[in-house]
Amino acid sequence: MIGKDFLYWLETNGYGTKGVDIFHNFQPLKPDNCITVYDITAPSIEESSSLSVDQEAIQINVRNIDQDICNEIIEDIHYNFMGFGGEPLKNGSNKIVTMVFIDTVPHSIGKNEDSLNQWVSSYLMRVQTTYNKYRL
Repeated sequence: MIGKDFLYWLETNGYGTKGVDIFHNFQPLKPDNCITVYDITAPSIEESSSLSVDQEAIQINVRNIDQDICNEIIEDIHYNFMGFGGEPLKNGSNKIVTMVFIDTVPHSIGKNEDSLNQWVSSYLMRVQTTYNKYRL
């Protein structure tokens, strides 16, 4: 799943710190201002495919007290991530992102039960896996 690697991309690009204000597949109640990355592709084991190319997808959820800051963060991530390709999201990963496609553009999903603003966007990625004994 590519979401965990995307956390490293966020951290490397100055959006926060893993486990402090950047989370994977689970958004804790605190802190109020955070980014959560969800894998939205069905998981599979390496042995299930003999091809080295997959389509993987993530959803980014930005939560913030301030509506404008929430929007600015997700828009900044969106514009910086568009055009990414030809390298892994995390140094040393065997997953090379070759193309990024917009699934949904950044948009508000309103406020959560604690009146915190939430914006989301989602992306499909063409990912080539290297160094995998099960793949061609």
